[in-house]
Amino acid sequence: MLGDRIRVHRLRQGKSIRTVASEAAVSKTSVVRLEKGGACEPNTIAKVCAALGLHVEALVSAPPAAANVAVHSAKDDRWYDLVNFAGGPLGGSDRPLSAAERERYADRGKAVPLNLLKSRLPQGRLLSTIIELYGPSPVRSHPGEEWVYVLSGRAEVSVNGIGYTLAPGESMVFRSAEPHSYAPAASPPVEPVRLISVRLDDDR
Repeated sequence: MLGDRIRVHRLRQGKSIRTVASEAAVSKTSVVRLEKGGACEPNTIAKVCAALGLHVEALVSAPPAAANVAVHSAKDDRWYDLVNFAGGPLGGSDRPLSAAERERYADRGKAVPLNLLKSRLPQGRLLSTIIELYGPSPVRSHPGEEWVYVLSGRAEVSVNGIGYTLAPGESMVFRSAEPHSYAPAASPPVEPVRLISVRLDDDR
């Protein structure tokens, strides 16, 4: 189904429906209708595909993806900057990065390494990542809900200006439309703080 495939590519690129609609110069309603398989003008489809860097012919002829299971292996690790995701993998390296490389690219907290996990269903709404904190992240917000779980170190998650300190094994969930940020509870941290972040995409 064309709409499902467009949604998959949009999610893989980390773009919201609002962003795609703006880049394609179409309404948000048109993008939602297209992804749900509703009737759309061919010109709208072409604009949305162009905004995602896709060719309509390739999408129509693409084989259906396995819809029920998605696995992320260690070889699939690709690290990005949490804030500058559109800049591509850290250092331009299309391969897994060592801990030393990630620390170097983080540049004492100037970048926030994020591993975008491939364990996402083609039509799913869960976006799973691993975040490494060497310093505080910029404040950001986006549609949906977000759940975070601390793997190692102590993290401070701030939501709407209120800080919550989490130890390993502790978690929280919040409306991610609220301004939020992450930081090591200790500064500078002895080791990077590692979080699992799972985002539920409500921007449909």
